[in-house]
Amino acid sequence: MDLSPTEVIDLANIPLNNEVTKGLVPAQVEYVKESIVEINEELNCVGQSLRAVAANLSDIKSNIKPGNWRAFLKSGAINCSERFAVDLVSAYTNWLGGSDIEDKLIASLTPRSLALMGSKGVTDKERQKVFEAVENGERMTEAAVRVLVKGNKKNVNKASKKTENEKIKSLKEKIETYKKVIKNLQDENKKLSNVLSNREKFDSLV
Repeated sequence: MDLSPTEVIDLANIPLNNEVTKGLVPAQVEYVKESIVEINEELNCVGQSLRAVAANLSDIKSNIKPGNWRAFLKSGAINCSERFAVDLVSAYTNWLGGSDIEDKLIASLTPRSLALMGSKGVTDKERQKVFEAVENGERMTEAAVRVLVKGNKKNVNKASKKTENEKIKSLKEKIETYKKVIKNLQDENKKLSNVLSNREKFDSLV
């Protein structure tokens, strides 16, 4: 591979820790760095391509009728699934079209994840959480993206369920308390009735 001066500088600036370079000769280290440059360039191309595909699909959708769009998706004319196309259009329409997100970050996410990031109520701040996670090397599955932009619904449901259970428990405790109060009142009423009955008998004897 012929390297320009700029590329040589890039290679020198590529950080590889001792665990990567341990036991390698300089030529092997240089080969790895050259490969890293190519890989990163290709990943940028992937991101650019996804953005371009999303833009083109969005243009088609906006220029034909809904029925024609559905037929187009099912026609097999494009080399991707219907779901793939729909997700890219959704992402592009809702946020990607107006975003300056780096292409390398787009390449790290699936069309479904990109679409999730444009879901109703998702903010730029929440999307930024996804980008930061990608840059930190975290594995960004669709489930992981969903949690970052929408929160963990399972935990929310558990919390809601727990709250409902606590309410039911509280109501049951109140019912038991009221039952005891009613029982005490009934006992008191019975005592008072006996007292009144005895007094009436006494008065009748006087």
